[in-house]
Amino acid sequence: MKNIIGIIGLLAVLTGCNNSDRKVQQKDELKEQSLSKEKESHSKESEVSKDRISKEEAVKLAMKQFDAYLPKILKTYDDGVIDLQDPHVGDFTGDGIEDVAIYWNIAPEGGNALIGQGLSLYKNDGHTVKVIAGYEPDYLFAFDTIKNGKIIVEKLEYTEEDGRCCPSIKTKHALTIKGSKVY
Repeated sequence: MKNIIGIIGLLAVLTGCNNSDRKVQQKDELKEQSLSKEKESHSKESEVSKDRISKEEAVKLAMKQFDAYLPKILKTYDDGVIDLQDPHVGDFTGDGIEDVAIYWNIAPEGGNALIGQGLSLYKNDGHTVKVIAGYEPDYLFAFDTIKNGKIIVEKLEYTEEDGRCCPSIKTKHALTIKGSKVY
C-alpha cells in the first residue's frame, strides 16, 4: 500500500512538474510572438521612415519653391531686395512630420531698413513639401521658435527712447494656422 501511495505521489509530482514546464514553455512562446510582432512593427515603421524625405531635403524643396515665388513677393515692395531667408524646421501641422517655415525680410536696394517681412509656411507630408500659408503682419516681428506644434514669434515695438535699430518691447505670440490663414 505504501508503495502504491508512493508511486501515486511520484506521478503527481512528475505531472505537476510537467504542467509547470508546459506553462513556462507557453509563456516563452507568447514572449517570442510578442517580440516578433514588435520587430515586424518597427520594421514597417522604419520602411515608412526610409521612404520619407529628410529634414534637409524638405528644407531644400521649400527653399526652391520660395525662390520661385520670390519675384511675386518683391513686386509688392518697390525697389525692395531680399535681405534674409532663414528656414526653420518643426512640426506645426500636428502630423508628427517636421514642416518648414521660412522667415524672410525685404530691404530697400542699397539700404538697411526693413520694408517688409513675413513667414512662408510649407507642410511636409513625408514625400514633398507644399506651401500652405503666408504670414505678413502689419507690425514688426522676429521669428522665435517652433515648439509644441506652434510657431512662436515676437512682436516688436519701440518706446520713445529706442533707437531705430533696437525695439525694446517684445511680446511673444503663438501663431494659429487655419486653412491658408495665419494669425
